[in-house]
Amino acid sequence: MGFLAPWNLLALLGLVALLVLYWRLHHSRASGHVWYPGAGQMGGLAQQTIWLYLPAIGFFLALATALIATARPTLRLTMPENLAGVILAIENGWSMRQTDIAPNRMEATRLAAKALVGRLPTQVKVGVATFSGYGTLLLPPTTDRVAFRQAIDNLDLGGGFSFTYGLLAALEALPESPPEGVRPGVIVLFSHGHDVSGNDPLKIADEALRRGIKVHTIGVGTHGHNFDEEMLKKVADRTGGRYYPIFNANDLSNAHADLGQVLGWRPQTTEVSAILSLLAALLLGLSLGGSALRRRVI
Repeated sequence: MGFLAPWNLLALLGLVALLVLYWRLHHSRASGHVWYPGAGQMGGLAQQTIWLYLPAIGFFLALATALIATARPTLRLTMPENLAGVILAIENGWSMRQTDIAPNRMEATRLAAKALVGRLPTQVKVGVATFSGYGTLLLPPTTDRVAFRQAIDNLDLGGGFSFTYGLLAALEALPESPPEGVRPGVIVLFSHGHDVSGNDPLKIADEALRRGIKVHTIGVGTHGHNFDEEMLKKVADRTGGRYYPIFNANDLSNAHADLGQVLGWRPQTTEVSAILSLLAALLLGLSLGGSALRRRVI
């Protein structure tokens, strides 16, 4: 926990002085009475004493909580990310029929994409771009998760392989200038890593970097089976994203679990003084209620 106005905590010293003064006044007033408890009355007297002090305890706790709230305390909390959108760029060329990842690359990618989006906050917009010999925006960014699942289920296979077309289609789907307070979008690229388009992947990555868009790449395939991860690594590194090597279905599961946390949630310092103020009001209300029930005035 941190504080934006820590000097206000010095007021707690005054609270300690007030507590000492209250104790001395109450103790001196109580010492003027003579008690003749019987042997069977000791437990009842102790219980009565505890209930006697509860309203005062609630009052001082409420005051302490309110004073701490004035110091504007902060906590490091994991909050939903306010993104312009997440675009899944998924390869759908013939190479995705290969079975080096069971049951095949495309089916494993479908499962991973659904699981990834399932970990995102519901307010995050998700879109789908596909690419083989060219890139297509299959689903514009939307919060409609049913439409997203339908788009993933309807992916078909055909064509060649050029992942830069997928990057370009994904970039076009994200706003050039997101609204104030909204962070630039993110691209998640599923590919086996080959590109025959003649485009320079790093130039496209530089454009994404200029716009503040991270590209996370997932290499779908295994070495020796039409798979090349080197350029996928470079694209992710250039934009500040992450690369996930996928050699089996378990790796794919780990990738979507980690990415879901990276994309959808962001640790940030949040002021919690409002929560403490509410707690102080609740404690004060309980203290006043207890005083009314005991017919005592603090």
